[in-house]
Amino acid sequence: MSERELGFPKNFLWGAATAGHQVGDNVNGGSDWNRFEELNAARLAHEAEPDKDYGNGPLPQDVWQRVATEAKDPRNYISGEGAGWWRGYWQKDLDIAADLGLKAVRFSIERAQVQPTPNSEFDPVALDRYKKLIQGAKERGIEPVATLFHFVNPQWVAEGGGWENPDIVDNFQKYVGQLVRELDGEVSYFLTVNEPEVYTLQGWLLGEWLPQKTNDLRGAFKVRKNLIEAHKRSFDAIKEIDDTTSVSAAVNLSHVEAKSRKISDRVGKVITQKLSNGMFLPKMVDHMDYVGMNQYMHNVKRGINPQTGLFQNEGEPRSDFGWYLNPESLYHVLMGLKKYNKPIIITEHGLADATDQNRAWFIRESVNQILSARADGADVRGYLHWSLVDNFEWDKGKWPRFGLIGVDYETQERTVRDSAKEYARIIKSVG
Repeated sequence: MSERELGFPKNFLWGAATAGHQVGDNVNGGSDWNRFEELNAARLAHEAEPDKDYGNGPLPQDVWQRVATEAKDPRNYISGEGAGWWRGYWQKDLDIAADLGLKAVRFSIERAQVQPTPNSEFDPVALDRYKKLIQGAKERGIEPVATLFHFVNPQWVAEGGGWENPDIVDNFQKYVGQLVRELDGEVSYFLTVNEPEVYTLQGWLLGEWLPQKTNDLRGAFKVRKNLIEAHKRSFDAIKEIDDTTSVSAAVNLSHVEAKSRKISDRVGKVITQKLSNGMFLPKMVDHMDYVGMNQYMHNVKRGINPQTGLFQNEGEPRSDFGWYLNPESLYHVLMGLKKYNKPIIITEHGLADATDQNRAWFIRESVNQILSARADGADVRGYLHWSLVDNFEWDKGKWPRFGLIGVDYETQERTVRDSAKEYARIIKSVG
């Protein structure tokens, strides 16, 4: 490890992230994603092919050979109990997190669980479960970081127009206010919404996620406006209840570089970077105590068209998703946030790696990039690796393995991966 590790403060938030629906907060069947899975599992299994684009082009051949049977099985696309958190496996996972030396764990509170019907009453059983999760984290010396919207709506919200309906702004603000009052000061870090860029892109432009609309620019602009306003109004509501909390949103940011010095490539880089990173954060950042940022992608841009020529990353290793692994891209994104003069917490950053061949290297090099960014003036105060446990990966299902902790979905047996032990060693060396 680099000697510059000494640049981390004692209170740096070393941790890992999860999301409710992905780890099992979905078994009551009351969400729009439950409905999506029921309607689309067979189709997604049929469409799973070796030449399908999973974000950075087709999967590497060795990965497809390993996952093909699972990817072609419709059961892969039904989340079910996921990692079993709704059944109580969160306790074992938090024990492991504490043993690894993690100081923070991000999770989401699923509105479909807490408010399953369109009224102001909360389900006391679901609410108590989240309170126990929060208390359990704190008893283990782990800071709970709560996300309030992570892609999933109650079915009644979706049937009312979802995030296209302007009424959702006031509705969501009231929900957040009531929820934060119920939590009674037990959570110090909130994230209002997760990856509004991805949610809008996948649902209204690419049509791969709910509500499965393609190139619906009118709908996308409505959703963008409502997500931004919902964040601002929720920020204000939380601060009015408890101004000691730290509130942000988790925005998804990418690093884009030009393929060459050609004018078309350089202009294309600027356009693509603006579309990737500039559609939400600049409108939301004034209502952030810190910038919560998720970062996965390093894209090399060829040409002006923002929809083509993005994935010319020759020579870089790739994850099981086919995503190019470039830890240095994290440095560039962090440096791009300096202009906002806000603390930064990396709220997601990781890779699908079932064989665990790249994760330890990726974490180690990413930590050094954070050190470099801190040395160069970026006020980075936390790193939450995605993810704590293997989880259900939306329309890709269960075959992608992002977890520091491996999960056998049939038995719920846990395996602490070697990369998790390396992460623990890093934390111990700088803590």
